[in-house]
Amino acid sequence: MEYKLMKEMWQETSLINQDGALHKMMQKMLQSALDAQFKKFIQADHFERTDQRNGVRNGSYNRKLNTRVGTIVLRVCRDREGNFKPDLFDRYQRSEKALVLTIVEMYLRGVSTRKVSAATEELCGFEISKSSVSDLVCKLDQDIEKWRMRPIVVVFKYLMVDARYEKIRENGRVISKAFVTVIGMTTDGYREIIGTWVINSESYEGWNSCFEELKKRGLSGTKFIVSDENAGLKSAIKKFFQDAQWQRCQVHFMRNFMSKLAKTGLPEGVRLLKDLFSAPTKNAALSRLETLREFLINQKRERVFQWLEESLEDTLAVYSLPIAHRKKMKSTNMLERLNSEMKRRSRVVRIFPNEASCLRLLTAICIEASEAWSQRRYLDMS
Repeated sequence: MEYKLMKEMWQETSLINQDGALHKMMQKMLQSALDAQFKKFIQADHFERTDQRNGVRNGSYNRKLNTRVGTIVLRVCRDREGNFKPDLFDRYQRSEKALVLTIVEMYLRGVSTRKVSAATEELCGFEISKSSVSDLVCKLDQDIEKWRMRPIVVVFKYLMVDARYEKIRENGRVISKAFVTVIGMTTDGYREIIGTWVINSESYEGWNSCFEELKKRGLSGTKFIVSDENAGLKSAIKKFFQDAQWQRCQVHFMRNFMSKLAKTGLPEGVRLLKDLFSAPTKNAALSRLETLREFLINQKRERVFQWLEESLEDTLAVYSLPIAHRKKMKSTNMLERLNSEMKRRSRVVRIFPNEASCLRLLTAICIEASEAWSQRRYLDMS
């Protein structure tokens, strides 16, 4: 079935410039996903008799889904008891609603351009009044806040912390604020986004408020934390996670190292540091530091070696973890794909009209990512 669907969509790509081509392709893809979900629920195909059958088919009904290629009408199968509840609509539209509402807010606040107004109409497909926007914002914010403040009832053994900056309009001027994401790895090896915030800056006070909230929600048992090197963040980690090891992100460390080298010595310096980080044991990594020292002295970069010697220990905490975990926990690279998706979506907005709209959109993206991650184990904890 999947092959047949992909073949049909491939054939239709030749008609991509025709009116409605993208609309038809999207409709086929989503309809196939709906049908597959119902088949999995019912545990049987059409007219199929099996011992695992979970009900009886009882016709279907149509439901509309607003997308960026227009309104799509989908056929939703029904079971006789009415137990089947498709989750495609809420999952697909949550972040789309957040994006649309952000743009609409800009328009209603008088800070938009004709391009933003045109984009709003194209995204929504229908005229939106101020009252309907308020109702949608209220409902979406309630759902997002409920997710953000949900109790933490499992142990997250590892944490990964990161922040990225967004432009937000506040009191008639545009300022940069940090959007914070905290990801946790459970003792079963599954990852989950357990916290999102917008803070004024990466100061100790900002990080303190984030970790304090996590602790109140029930976070405990954390043994390992990876992040970049930030004075306020390090101080907050020491306060709230005294029993946990801190791993300085090796990728961020590499970038700092590269900024201190001359262009002529950059390739060899990067190669030697990568070789150090790839050592099988911590002792082997420290022994390779001597080769790097000789290289930096020849390059007349004694101060760089002094900085390296003082800072390197923080990047080697990952050697305390099982070998199978080190590659994924030596840096915050796992967040790169998530950050790229945030950047792609926030680029449409460019400047958020307020802090709430920034938190709304980026948290909606995080909810989608976290739900997708729950389907697959990230680390083998056995």
